[in-house]
Amino acid sequence: MKFLFLTLLLVMFNSISAVAQCANEPTIEPTGKIIAVREFTVKNAPNEMILTLEVAANNSSWAKVGAEGATLTVFVDGKYNQDVMLFGGAKKFVYQVALGSFEQGKHALAVVFNQTRSAKNSKQAKIYSVKIASANLSDKNSADTIALANSPIIYARPDTIDKFSDIPLVLYYEVFPNGDDAFKIRYTTIFSNEDGGTQTAALMARWGRATDIEWVYEIEFSGGKIVSEIYQGANHETKNYAGKRVFGGHPLVFNTTVNNNFADAGCSDLRFAPLAVRADLSKKSRETVMDENGWTYRIMAEELLREKRINAAKPDANTIADPRDYIYAEIYSEPENAAINVEAETFGGEKFSSDAGIASLRVNRKGYVRIAMRLPRTKTADFPSSVIVGCYPISNDAAAQNGACQNVRLIKLVRLDENYQPIVEKIESPPQNIKTGGKAVFVISERKSRE
Repeated sequence: MKFLFLTLLLVMFNSISAVAQCANEPTIEPTGKIIAVREFTVKNAPNEMILTLEVAANNSSWAKVGAEGATLTVFVDGKYNQDVMLFGGAKKFVYQVALGSFEQGKHALAVVFNQTRSAKNSKQAKIYSVKIASANLSDKNSADTIALANSPIIYARPDTIDKFSDIPLVLYYEVFPNGDDAFKIRYTTIFSNEDGGTQTAALMARWGRATDIEWVYEIEFSGGKIVSEIYQGANHETKNYAGKRVFGGHPLVFNTTVNNNFADAGCSDLRFAPLAVRADLSKKSRETVMDENGWTYRIMAEELLREKRINAAKPDANTIADPRDYIYAEIYSEPENAAINVEAETFGGEKFSSDAGIASLRVNRKGYVRIAMRLPRTKTADFPSSVIVGCYPISNDAAAQNGACQNVRLIKLVRLDENYQPIVEKIESPPQNIKTGGKAVFVISERKSRE
């Protein structure tokens, strides 16, 4: 019986030459072959289903032009579901995606090697395992259940198709209580990079990364109902969402700008639905999500290498040194008409600064921030003997001259090892108040706890 069911699925699938994908009905005709077929049963309907693929893209590397990675296209019951970009390279890598909500009964999933949307030298993918599971969330009214049921499906920006840039690596959500039986859920994506917007050197100095982290979509619930939906439009403008939903309640969102802002209508040849994971950023920066998904640093670095944005001999606004030659500082600060930078002195006495004396590379955001500073690795120590936070006026007016950086704390330092995996050194220093023109020294004479 199972064999007959899967056979019928394959006949149905191979008879489909075009599947509606965008709002204006684009088509997809994946070339190559079906490389995996699985049957799954939904017992308690409707239910959110999760797909876990353990797969390698043979002869691929995100750092190599023409061999960046392969693309898999997923169909459920013969209907186009999403694409999975195999950015992880030639070694086994685990990809988790949200399939959506399905009714009770038997369903069948087909994974197709999409030759058209794969790099020209990435011609094969080896699947080690395919797992389809229920989200198993018993409380239908919980924030986590609602968050998974409403996680966005993101269409790739059209000018990134076949260029293997600016792809979503991680999708996370935050929950913000808003009174009795009311809360907001905000979804944020970590993209591998951004082709426009902030230049690479400024990304490192002001944000502590070369990835692009953008909030995508936000819903507000009250009394078990959606009372508002917004998304981040072009120029970071907040707009009301009026787009379509598929596979239950999953909104379709379209990446439309070179700095990864969105629209609620559009069209492109690829769409992605990474499994949304919960994050609590009340006491840490957004970049800690990268620390928790350490492989994101490798993909970040490989895209920089491929786009020739790494060259220590000729650094400029869009060219940096090897990301492993940076120290990444997590700092809490409350600046008032002021901005901070980070300076460090190594055990050998060498001094470095994050802003290179350029005011625009300082950070005037309040809260938990991440700042990257070039600090070449040495054989004697991974981390510096001390970290200095400078407080600078943001303008020449009187208020700025009398400004301050309040409650400055050094939370932790991060280094990347040879494989770009983060090594985290917890500091948790007492707070210091710094007037503009002043500096606070955080001595790291003893080894702190590492994550």
